[in-house]
Parts: sequence; structure tokens; C-alpha cells
Amino acid sequence: MITVYTRGRLLTLLVGMGLLAGCASTIDSLPIVYKPEIRQGTLFTEADVAQLEAGMTPRQVRFILGPPTFEDPFTPGRWDYVYEVEPRSSGLEAVSRRLTVVFENDSLTAARGSFIDQDHALFRREAVAEAD
Repeated sequence: MITVYTRGRLLTLLVGMGLLAGCASTIDSLPIVYKPEIRQGTLFTEADVAQLEAGMTPRQVRFILGPPTFEDPFTPGRWDYVYEVEPRSSGLEAVSRRLTVVFENDSLTAARGSFIDQDHALFRREAVAEAD
């Protein structure tokens, strides 16, 4: 048997939970709620990509750029680097960088993606297209 005192507590608890659930969408917009930015992939910069030269070994490329984000077992000799940042609580812009490097006979022969323009020494459209 539920007493009047317990019923009042239960009713207050249920009403409080209902009000709190109704405010759940506004909690996300409060400035006091911390939302960490999401960083995914392998960080590489324009300075890192500028150090790449034709003829480098995979070990040298790994030293400069770090481990590849994707190393496809079905496409040997191709490494894909992806780096993305999604700022959630600050007013910063999202960052998305992609880079594909291609090796032939354990030697860097081509690259395509972020910071590689058409006049770069490693830019070869057909080599990366074959790896796609």
C-alpha cells in the first residue's frame, strides 16, 4: 500500500523527469556543455608533403608522414592518408585532407591529393587512377 507521502514523492519525481526530458534538446545549445572536437586519421601538413621525393622507400615515407590511414591489401603499393577534424563547440572550420601515395618496386612514384598540385614532381594522374 502506497502512502500519501510516497505518492507525492513519486508524482514529483515523474513530473520532474518529464520536464527534464522536455529540456533535453536545449541542453546541447548551452555554452557550459563541453563538446570535444573529433580528430580522425593521420595528421600530415603541407611541409610534410613537400618533403616527399620520387624514389623514396616506403620506410622513408612512413617516417615523414606516419603510418597510412588505409593500406589496402588488394592494391599493393598504394597508401591512403586521411585527416579530418570536426570542431563541435568552437567556431573553427572543419578540416579534411586526403593524400594517396603510390609505390612501384618499393619506390615512391606518384602522389595525389591535398597539397599536391599539377606541377608537383610526384603528380601523375594516370598512376593514381590505375590504383583506384
